[in-house]
Amino acid sequence: MKIIDAHSHIGNFGSWARFDFDLVRLREQMEEFNIEKTFLTGAGCHDNASVMDAFQKAPELLVPVAWVKPGGPDALAEIRRLVEQDGFRAIKLHPLFDAYCADDAVVDPVLDLAEELRVPLFIHSGHPPFSLPWQIAWLAERHPHVPIVMLHMGHAHGVYVDAALKTARRCPNIYLDTSGSPMSVKIREAYETVGADRVLFGIDSPFHEPSVEIEKIRATHLPEDALRRIYHDNAASLFGL
Repeated sequence: MKIIDAHSHIGNFGSWARFDFDLVRLREQMEEFNIEKTFLTGAGCHDNASVMDAFQKAPELLVPVAWVKPGGPDALAEIRRLVEQDGFRAIKLHPLFDAYCADDAVVDPVLDLAEELRVPLFIHSGHPPFSLPWQIAWLAERHPHVPIVMLHMGHAHGVYVDAALKTARRCPNIYLDTSGSPMSVKIREAYETVGADRVLFGIDSPFHEPSVEIEKIRATHLPEDALRRIYHDNAASLFGL
């Protein structure tokens, strides 16, 4: 079945990561794994230009997502320009990389603008002290009209994964992205208890192997119509694709 990858990156990841990922490799990956669309961010809040360049070259393949650091002098103006002029469709926050707490008041103006522009927010989860699921829940409660995609649904820590499900059940505007979350049984639980329309498939390229992320969803042993929702339909519905 067709797949929408709701979370991947392009650009050069230096420092600890020491690898890069370009449009050529992304195209190859999408063709190999039957991926219809990729929701794309850069290598950091400094790198929206790489996303724009890729989007201009392959608009039929990509949904561009703007990564910003809240509180920066030009953050809000950059979001508005990227969304209103350049075709970006969502905002990405990474509290761990950019060193702020997900529920800090500095984030609120970004959510206010997301509501005004009617775009969803994608936010990294799973690492203390910056991006824990309950911090994201407190943010979601303050901004109930903004769809918030909790990337990695708590990530690799079982307690955080469970907390991601609990917070999403409490906050109807929270969606869960499966990338990097190791527990197929919790992905199934998310589908069955959070909502059939609020679980999105993601790869998180180049950090994770597509074949592993794809098989992890099949390992839930959900029926085919449920797999189709996770792999494709839920992301398509969120963005009106």
